[in-house]
Amino acid sequence: MANMDGTIPRIDFAGIDPAAAAGPGRDSARWAAVRAAVMEALCEHGVFEAVMDGLIAPELSAAMLGPGGAAESFFSLPPSTKALYTNMEKPYLGYLSSSFLTLPYETLCVKDTLFPDGVPALASLMWPDAGNPSFCETVQAYTEKLSALATVVLRMVLESLGATAECIEEQARATSLALRLSGYEAPGTAEGRLGLFTHRDKSFLSVLTHNGLDGLEVELGRGEGGWARPTLSPGGFHVLAGDMLQVLTNDRVFSPLHRVVVAGDKTRYAFVLFSNPGDDVVVRAVDAAVDAQRPAAYRPFQYSEYVGFFFSKEHNDKLNKLEAFTALGIDGT
Repeated sequence: MANMDGTIPRIDFAGIDPAAAAGPGRDSARWAAVRAAVMEALCEHGVFEAVMDGLIAPELSAAMLGPGGAAESFFSLPPSTKALYTNMEKPYLGYLSSSFLTLPYETLCVKDTLFPDGVPALASLMWPDAGNPSFCETVQAYTEKLSALATVVLRMVLESLGATAECIEEQARATSLALRLSGYEAPGTAEGRLGLFTHRDKSFLSVLTHNGLDGLEVELGRGEGGWARPTLSPGGFHVLAGDMLQVLTNDRVFSPLHRVVVAGDKTRYAFVLFSNPGDDVVVRAVDAAVDAQRPAAYRPFQYSEYVGFFFSKEHNDKLNKLEAFTALGIDGT
């Protein structure tokens, strides 16, 4: 493993009310200060820790990721039951086992998490007798809280570019949510073991938290700042830019390489909320990010095209899939 010399920026969101983010109720000076810190962190490293005390109540956190919580209740189900949520056509959606992933973890992805039938459809398969209402309520409530943070961060980025209010609202309408729950098998040793391979996210943003067991490792400084293994503080969430935010900002924001390394004798549970474009959305740099001095770095494309490329076997080994797929001058378009 690489030396862990760097640290990621830690940004205190105290005074930022997600409910007032778009209205006159927000503190403009405080908002501007946090917005500047967010943009600097995402442009330089593509990642930061957002500390927003009170966003997740301790009771909700325990119900989601604590012993006996929603994550553990799902992953403790029999393999044959979990496999009922497998999507054969799009395996990155649904449930994937460690045997499929060839790594010691298993993961579940639920698309359109806040849709009325999103999580309940999963629960009705896993617990056919009653549907597990407490599981549904916990997952949906947790998703709503992290969605508020993701919405604030995306708004701050677009405002930093000088995007109009209409553009910001258009991006909000074009964004869908997907949650990923992951369980990482404990290696039983103090020595770290790879839990999730090195990759970049294909999303606008991802917001990550876990059950108190760190493991995220992220490359800093656009690949020139070494690697960091950040410790998540109480009330903190890791926020990572994805490939689509790099496109949206015309390369100002950076999508970083990252991975998960696990150690110890306890299972690591992680909750990641992704904000993505809708499948039929055409992704391009916003107008405010493009000018004569900084022409568009990427051709417009439909998000579903990129998803197909991202998961194709022939491109599986590429660490910079965005560049391979869309960078102008790569394929002559």
